Amino acid sequence: MHRTLTILLRRDPGRDGMRGEIPVEGYQISWPDGRAVAVGLNAFCKHGLRLLGLKGCPNGCPERLVELICFPVADRDANLTRQPGHRTRRFCLARLGASGRLHFLDGSPTDVVFDLDRDDPAVLAWIGLPALRDGERQWLDLAARG
Repeated sequence: MHRTLTILLRRDPGRDGMRGEIPVEGYQISWPDGRAVAVGLNAFCKHGLRLLGLKGCPNGCPERLVELICFPVADRDANLTRQPGHRTRRFCLARLGASGRLHFLDGSPTDVVFDLDRDDPAVLAWIGLPALRDGERQWLDLAARG
């Protein structure tokens, strides 16, 4: 069963920086009505920018409404979920205590960490963190369309 979330991303160069040796571009994350989304994420690497359709946007893409769909999958080797008009990537969500970190297909961790004590309940439900027990993992396909 898939879960959909629509967010508004506004470019915020003040949040640009480096995560180790990886350059990231900053964004404010809001609901479509402009209210801020409580989530501990404010910048994306080149992989995140591509997935969200922000890399190479015309006119610098100062603002973009993005539909995100989360498809839980049985395991790492399941067929990739395809959605017409969406970019899709596979990740693993690993819960440790009150937080859940996304990992790339090869197992390397991303900087995307969700927190049960901090993040918006709608975002947490969308990614599926409350359904995982401490130490559990869930493979998922994230599809995005601007």
